Amino acid sequence: MRASTPSKNVPTEGESSLLFNYLPQDTGSEAADLSVEQTKPKPPALLADPEFDMRGVAWNPLCDAATPLIGLVIRLRRLDPHDDVPALYQSVSNQITTIMEEVSQLDYDAGMLKAYSYSLCLLVDEVVMRTTWGRLSTWSARSLLSQFHGETQGGEKFFTVMNNMIPEAARYQHVLEFMYQCLVSGLKGKYGAHPKGDDEIQKIIDQLHGLLRPLRGETPTRLTNPLANVAPRNDRLKRAWPLWTPWALAAVVLTAAYTIYTIRLNAITQEVLVSLERILNL
Repeated sequence: MRASTPSKNVPTEGESSLLFNYLPQDTGSEAADLSVEQTKPKPPALLADPEFDMRGVAWNPLCDAATPLIGLVIRLRRLDPHDDVPALYQSVSNQITTIMEEVSQLDYDAGMLKAYSYSLCLLVDEVVMRTTWGRLSTWSARSLLSQFHGETQGGEKFFTVMNNMIPEAARYQHVLEFMYQCLVSGLKGKYGAHPKGDDEIQKIIDQLHGLLRPLRGETPTRLTNPLANVAPRNDRLKRAWPLWTPWALAAVVLTAAYTIYTIRLNAITQEVLVSLERILNL
């Protein structure tokens, strides 16, 4: 069951700016870096995560498109160390570009796509920077957030954008669901350094769940019918005894009766023969 299509109530340019009032920043230094990068050999492409290379299983197109990268995020949290961080950075950057090209073909407006990309970049950056090899690498000098959105600190804006969307949850359902997935996957933002950050994040997760769950419709009271998997007693008996069982039992009974009858007949015959022999000997 999918939610209402994003093409309805598309925000105007002014509304999009209120929702997400920033633009990617291009500087001369970035252009120079790009020219230098073009002269360097490209690192080998890295897969996101084969175990999470599953598509078409999510109701939300935004969550579905990011599924392989979410798998990579889960793996990176337990990965220490990493030998080729620049290659990993380039691979993740290419994957985000591919994801954004895919979802841009759908009927999402610019504000939704920016919020989606912003959340995805922030999630990967946070997970990498929590590792020892990430903090000691060049990732901190040029994060994904700075590459795609020209910002270096996005922990507070994530929650600002989310709060701007919550009053119109039905309209921004897909983006809010992806933000919910990011929080569940470990994104903490400005609450990462908060003494009770985990408790605050859990409150936000519970709030989003209570807000988004009704939009997906009622939860089925039963996922399966347990009685459908229980065989009736008569069927169990039929399955336990093959069709030829009665004939086999009858054959055993007849064989036993024939054997007993033959033994008794031989005994009677011997008695008769003994009696005749006595009569003849008189």
